[in-house]
Amino acid sequence: MFKNLLSTLILFALATNFVVAQSIGIIGSATPDGWDADTDMTQDAMNPDIWTISMDLITGATKFRQDDAWDVNWGAADFPSGVGTQGGDDIPTPGGSYDITFNSATGEYTFVPTGTTFPAIGIIGTATPGGWDNDTDMVQNADVPTVWTLEIELVDGEAKFRANDDWVDSWGAVDFPTGIGAPSENIPVVGGNYLVTFNTATTEYSFELLTPVYTTIGLIGDSTPGGWDEDTDMVQSPVDPNMWSLNVTLIDGSAKFRAEDGWDIAWGALDFPMGTAVMPGDDIPVVAGEYNVTFNSLTGEYNFGSPLAIFNTVGILGTATPNGFDSDIDMNQDPVNPDQWTIEIALQAGELKFRAEDDWAVNWGDDGFPTGTGTQDGPNIMIPFADNYEISFNATTGEYILSPGVSWGMIGPASPTGNWDEDIDMESLSSEIGNEWNAFFTVTDGEAKFRKNDDWSVNYGAPEFPMGVGTQDGPNIMVAGGEYVIALNTATGDYIFEIVENTTSLLTTKSVKVFPNPAADLLNINIEAVELQGEVDVVIMDMTGKVVRAEKANATTTFALDIADLNTGMYILQMSNNQFMVGKKFSVAK
Repeated sequence: MFKNLLSTLILFALATNFVVAQSIGIIGSATPDGWDADTDMTQDAMNPDIWTISMDLITGATKFRQDDAWDVNWGAADFPSGVGTQGGDDIPTPGGSYDITFNSATGEYTFVPTGTTFPAIGIIGTATPGGWDNDTDMVQNADVPTVWTLEIELVDGEAKFRANDDWVDSWGAVDFPTGIGAPSENIPVVGGNYLVTFNTATTEYSFELLTPVYTTIGLIGDSTPGGWDEDTDMVQSPVDPNMWSLNVTLIDGSAKFRAEDGWDIAWGALDFPMGTAVMPGDDIPVVAGEYNVTFNSLTGEYNFGSPLAIFNTVGILGTATPNGFDSDIDMNQDPVNPDQWTIEIALQAGELKFRAEDDWAVNWGDDGFPTGTGTQDGPNIMIPFADNYEISFNATTGEYILSPGVSWGMIGPASPTGNWDEDIDMESLSSEIGNEWNAFFTVTDGEAKFRKNDDWSVNYGAPEFPMGVGTQDGPNIMVAGGEYVIALNTATGDYIFEIVENTTSLLTTKSVKVFPNPAADLLNINIEAVELQGEVDVVIMDMTGKVVRAEKANATTTFALDIADLNTGMYILQMSNNQFMVGKKFSVAK
């Protein structure tokens, strides 16, 4: 009798899919915790088989499961309702806000949307570009269709959200920058650049002030090279767009920071050498000296106090370089920021360090790749893979960036591709030089240019052929067809199209040194390559490629050029004879 009763109860339990659950949860890529953890549902007090939850989901998949384990789980291919089965399919779930119900006895489930989905949501009001006359449409979130966002420049005024360019459904409140919208009030807005978010399910809204990213930040004042008439531009950090730096020689006086070469946005303070500038702020009192100035355009923090680390040479060496640890490959010094050094070079997988003056007395290393901050006698920098790299290094801060994937190519109707749409790549020379790229091309009569990374943001051109000094956005090179070995030095812009059977060559930049740099009245030139000594043609161009001087000179091992007539700025020096040519960048500071 007892045995028959027990069998009956077991059959009854199986027939009704009876489970005793400590918890039922929803899990999946559509849930906040993905497939890693359940979001527990709430058990109904009257019917223990019924579990419910209200929640926001993103587009993805869901399942129900018991006691945070996969031993008992339910799924199906149907949405928004269906009957889940043990180990069934993942439930395809669109993003949105839902009231979810699940029956652990029958496997039945339903997803009921809690928010109304509108075809369009816009923001309107005196704070918006369209005033009260025209909505500025927001963008619907692809994963959560009840959420709408918009990046917008607003002015002081009022705003509301509304649906479908109509006042039938509209939302506002007296709270700013966050709140819960209702049909009555207008939102008081403080002008600025905002990321605006509105949720039609909850009517929650937020105005998130976006950090302005400036194109230029400059230092101006009677202590600066440009006085109060002209900004001395700072250099934007490639890692943090709010960080700016400048190596500069200042005199006693005052200065301010300003954006976009205008007085609409300017910062100042009374503290020196460091402090926090405010808008518009007082003039900063400056004591004469040579400074590495840093400025944070987000926080206003500034510092004039870092001493500059200026060396005659900074190089790279190590097993990743062509010379190993035997000798340095010199980097190129920035003529404006003399503690900043760069080089483009093909590296192998291996180790690398930076050092000054070809000596271990001052060297930098770190364990970071592709960025880091080198310290004296720090560890060797590990280069994990071979590639063409653009390397930048700051001798004052020790910060470095190793950017792989650099390419230089030729483009234009004269190039092998025959068009302005597709580059043909050159090869980086794995040698002591760095920054030199070459190729063996058959070209046709026509125009061509060199450019970096298949993009016009960095490109070189010039009017000369078969050799010249390319400048950024310079004119197209007029090429005569033929077979050439083409060499390009990306540090100086020097290029040459060498006929295969010809012996003409492009000298390396290490063959010539110029000093001081910056210079004022005299530019000293040291020539180590005997091939360029003797009578040479000397051409000086500004950075637009305009020739400002052309003359002949008797080039000895060391000689000087009178540059007293040149204005403050950056220039390119080109020297050539019948066989060789070399170019160098230099700057003039009065």
